[in-house]
Amino acid sequence: MSLFFHKCLTAAAAFAAMALLPVSCQRRPLTSGDNNVTVNIDIDYDIRNVENPEEPGMMRVMFFDAGDGGFAAHSFVSPTGDPAAHDFEGTANVIPGRTYHVLAYNFDTETTIVGDEYSWDGIYATTNEVPEDYKSRLKSRATENEGELIVYEPDHHYVARQADVYIPARGAGSPPVTLNLDAHTIVETWKLYLDRINGVEWTASVVGVISGLALSNTLASDEESAEKASVFFESMNVQSDGKLEVVFNTFGYNPSESQIITLVVTDIGGKAHEFDFDVSDQFADNPEQIIRVKTGEDGNPDIVIDEPDAPESGGGGLAPEVDEWDDIVIDIPI
Repeated sequence: MSLFFHKCLTAAAAFAAMALLPVSCQRRPLTSGDNNVTVNIDIDYDIRNVENPEEPGMMRVMFFDAGDGGFAAHSFVSPTGDPAAHDFEGTANVIPGRTYHVLAYNFDTETTIVGDEYSWDGIYATTNEVPEDYKSRLKSRATENEGELIVYEPDHHYVARQADVYIPARGAGSPPVTLNLDAHTIVETWKLYLDRINGVEWTASVVGVISGLALSNTLASDEESAEKASVFFESMNVQSDGKLEVVFNTFGYNPSESQIITLVVTDIGGKAHEFDFDVSDQFADNPEQIIRVKTGEDGNPDIVIDEPDAPESGGGGLAPEVDEWDDIVIDIPI
C-alpha cells in the first residue's frame, strides 16, 4: 500500500511539473552584445609660437580600470582628413557595464617617448638623454656640471584625458556609445632672441643647452615633473647682422631651479667659445613665451668672435700637408 502511494505521488509531481513548463518558459530571439565604442578626437592646434603644427598620423586611445588604474584595453584611431568632421574617428572594443579612465595621445613622435604606459597614475612622457658626442660640444659645461642630465627637446605631444567614464551594456541594434575627447599639447614652444654675435662672419655653428627644465610630464594629471633636466638644441637662425633666434620645446620649467642658457659658438677655425646667460627671471609670468637677451647689458656677457689665426706653415689638424707619396706594397690573404 505504501509503495503504491509513493508511485502515485511521484507521477502526480511529474505531471504538475510538466503542467508548469508552458508558464515558466518563453521563446526569445537570440541577441549578441555590442562592445564597440565610437571614439571622436578633436585636437587644439592653436599653439603659442608654432605657426604650422603638424597633424599626428595616429592616436592611441587607452582605457584604464577606474578602481585600481590598471590597463583594460586600447585602440588606435586614424585622422579623418575632413576639416568639417572630427580630427580623428575610430572604434574601441571594451567590456561594457564598467567605469573607465580614458587617455588618448599621438603615437608617432620622434623624440617624445611614453613610459609606464599601462598605469593610469604612472604613464608619462619624456625624452632620451643625448649621446656623448653631443655633450662633447659642451666640454667646459660638462666639466663644471658633472652628472648633469642633458636631453633632447620633446616633440609636441597631444593628450586627451577623461576620468570616470561609464560604458553601458547594450544589445545589437541599440544606439551606439560615443566618446568625444579634446586633445591639447603638453609641450611648450619658447623663443629666444639674442642681440648679438659680434664677428658673425667668423662663426661656423652655434649650439646651446638650457638648464632647470622639467624632465617629463605625467599624462593623467598633466603635471610636469620636479625632476630637472637640461635641454639641448641646435635649431638656430643666425642673421647676417649677428642677431640670433632660437626656438626650443620643453615640458615646462622648474621654478626652484635656475634657467641658464649656454651658447657654444664654434668659429671657422674650429675653436669653441662658450657664453652663459641667466634667464630665470623671464620664465615666470611670461604668457608669450619669448626670452630676450641683450648681450653686454644687464650683466650679460658680450659675444665676440675674432678672426681665427691662420694655420702655420707645415699644416695642422685642419690643414695637413703631405711632402711626398710613397708606394706601399703588401700581400692581402684571401
